[in-house]
Amino acid sequence: MYEKHYKSISELPLYNWVKISAGELKFLQKNIEENCSQEELQNAYEILFDDYLIKRGLSKSYKRLLDLMKKKTLLECEYIITGERFKLTEIELTEQMLRSEIGKDTVDISIEKSLVFLSKWIGYRLDWKVVTVSEYYIILEEYGKAN
Repeated sequence: MYEKHYKSISELPLYNWVKISAGELKFLQKNIEENCSQEELQNAYEILFDDYLIKRGLSKSYKRLLDLMKKKTLLECEYIITGERFKLTEIELTEQMLRSEIGKDTVDISIEKSLVFLSKWIGYRLDWKVVTVSEYYIILEEYGKAN
């Protein structure tokens, strides 16, 4: 049976992943020329992103961000329940930590640029229309271990 959409990062070309991440959901389709409803594309995206989370998980920095957001929310609830003004200070400190976490310097390198470095390391050109998302992350991990 022909599947209309990619359902796994193990089969999705990296090029499509970049386009999908930029909001172009039509690249979820195996045949881009086919017409699909926005709802159908959204459902396909959720399936694919679930597969990504199962296989890759959340990054450490994203987990830290979620933990800080949770802490802030709990402090806000405690303030509403108790009315303790000190909670406002704790909330403000947590907000500062959140802003700091969001503004942290991260290495800003595009997937396209990383493919150039990875290609040099491997010794042959990696074609982002052929390499799958899963393969890309495996190569990236191995590069990280080697350096």
